[in-house]
Amino acid sequence: MKSQILYETVAGLDKVADIAKQVVSLVGEKAIVLLHGTLAAGKTTLVGELARFLDAGSVSSPTFSLQQCYGDKIFHYDFYRVEFDEICSLGLIEEFEKSGLHLIEWAPLALKELLVDAGFNLYEIDIEVVDDSSRKYIIKALDA
Repeated sequence: MKSQILYETVAGLDKVADIAKQVVSLVGEKAIVLLHGTLAAGKTTLVGELARFLDAGSVSSPTFSLQQCYGDKIFHYDFYRVEFDEICSLGLIEEFEKSGLHLIEWAPLALKELLVDAGFNLYEIDIEVVDDSSRKYIIKALDA
């Protein structure tokens, strides 16, 4: 699996809307994006800004429901407490065929490999905490 860095920056939390615009300009509105970062790094905050930018409504964390849909444009997943086999058995793999922006927090490696092998437009965003008010964002394209 190969990755290519498309964009990298350090930004304050007041600039997350600008990061969301950059994400859409790089990945488009029909892609799968894996979000990586520690707890409270700002993954759901970025999803909220993406939803706001794409006029898809307000966001809540899907931790307990596994998936939230915002309008017909954004699909938000949180797989923190599930394994790859459970994702498959719940039929969530088929969800990725829907047209829209799919944002996945805590994706298992097996899911990442499956999505790359299946030929989906797949991207990763790493969010690293720099300090209380800023984050480092690295946006990468993935392919087989």
